[in-house]
Order: sequence, then structure tokens, then C-alpha cells
Amino acid sequence: MPTNDSILTVVDSTMVDAVAAEVLNPWEAVVSRQTDAPTAQGAEVSTSRGVAPYMHGLVPEPRAVLPGYDSNVMTLLLAVFLFMSVNFRSFGTYLKTYTPDLFKERRRDSFYDNHTLSETRVLLSLLLLAMVSEGILVFSMMSYKGLVAAGELFSTLLVAIGCAMAYYVAQLLAYNYVGFVFADPDRTRQWVRVFNGTQSLLGIGLVVPALVVLFNPGVSAELFAVGVAIYLVARIIFICKGFRLFYDKMGSLLYFILYLCALEFIPLYLVFRMIVDKG
Repeated sequence: MPTNDSILTVVDSTMVDAVAAEVLNPWEAVVSRQTDAPTAQGAEVSTSRGVAPYMHGLVPEPRAVLPGYDSNVMTLLLAVFLFMSVNFRSFGTYLKTYTPDLFKERRRDSFYDNHTLSETRVLLSLLLLAMVSEGILVFSMMSYKGLVAAGELFSTLLVAIGCAMAYYVAQLLAYNYVGFVFADPDRTRQWVRVFNGTQSLLGIGLVVPALVVLFNPGVSAELFAVGVAIYLVARIIFICKGFRLFYDKMGSLLYFILYLCALEFIPLYLVFRMIVDKG
């Protein structure tokens, strides 16, 4: 029958062995003590050496970079607004003089013939604002669809803005060519001026959605739809003004329909198909 001394000797030897094992390999001791600890949902615990997933915490994920906090994007916007601020004093005169002419019938008016340098600068600044805003909205939709690669935020935005500029230049050349072939110089000049005017006013309408989407990409789809609606309103104003300028009895309707198909509907359809196929 074992005595008390022999029992104490066995207990002491067991404790010494446990302490020695913990000193030699503390990780196994920690794992063995924590096998009964509560685990996170979905985590698995193993008592094998070096495996304790719930102790590693959550896997870190890269923080989403908002376009509005990118220094390159903000530099671009500041440059645009700086260019606009230089001509800010002429904005009121430009809008007060030009906006009524988008809706009135004036086949011959000195406003279309004589333009000051300040009006030209205001027009250029608003056109630049329109193209940058269009590029931002298209870029936001691309990012929303997951088409923007990591680290290529600013370069993709520049490509979108470049495409908007190229589309504007293509339209400007097309309208000048059509006017040269089918109309007199005075009506062509008025038509191109109306196109530039609607595009400049389009910049004022698109700047707010473009700025909002830079800091809140979660509403990209909604604001892109708003931008499309504003763009369509500007195009409708331009088409109606062109109809009043060029309508001359029923025979001119055929040419006007051909113009709508060739320069208004087909290009927009092709751009839409490119966006859909890309997405």
C-alpha cells in the first residue's frame, strides 16, 4: 500500500515533468490549455504543433481607395476650377446672353458673329468642365462594375476623360462638315454655336454628380443615371434648335432624319454597346 510520501513523490515528479515540458516547448502547452477556450464562428482549433487559427484574428483586407482622396485626381480638379475662376467674372454675362438663344428662333443675329475673348474663355472652361465630369461619371461606373484594376485609378480616369474629349471633337468636326455640305455658312455657324452652348451648360449640370461620386462611390449607378438624363436633355435641346434652323418645308424632313440616324442615334448606340460589352 503506497504511503503518503510515495504519493507526494509521484505528484511532484508529474508536476516537474509538466513544467519541464512547458519550458522546453511552451507553444504546445499554450495550445493544450486553450483547447477549451471559446472559438470564433467558423474557426477550427487543432492541438497539433503550431496550429491555432482563432488566435490569428481576421485576415486584413486592403482599404478601398476613394477617388476623391487621390492627390492626382484632386490636382486635376483644382486645375479645372482654377481655370474657371480666372474667367468667373464673365460667367454671368455669358449665361444671361447665351441661354435665351438656345430656345429662341434667330436665324441672323450679331451674337453669333461677334464674340469677345472673355466669352471664348468661359466657353472653353465650361467645355473642359463638361468633359472632365463626363469622364468622372464613366470612370465611376467602370469602377462600380469592377473594371478598374488596382493601382490604375488615375490612369483609367485620364483615359475616360480623353475618350470624352475625343467624342466631343468628333462631333464638332462632323457638324461642321454636314453644315458645309448641306447648309449656308451662317446657319452652320449658329448650329455649331448651339452645340457648344448645350455642351457648356451640360458641364454645369454634371459637375455636382461628378463631385459627389468621387467621395461616395456607392451611389455610382444612381448618379450615372442622373448624368445620362442630363446629357439627354442637353441633346434634345440641341436637336430641337437644329430642327428650327434647318427645317424648310416637308422635303427637308428626309435629310433631318438621316442626320439624326447618322450623327445622333448611331454614335450613342455604339458607345452604349461598347460599355455593355466591356462590362
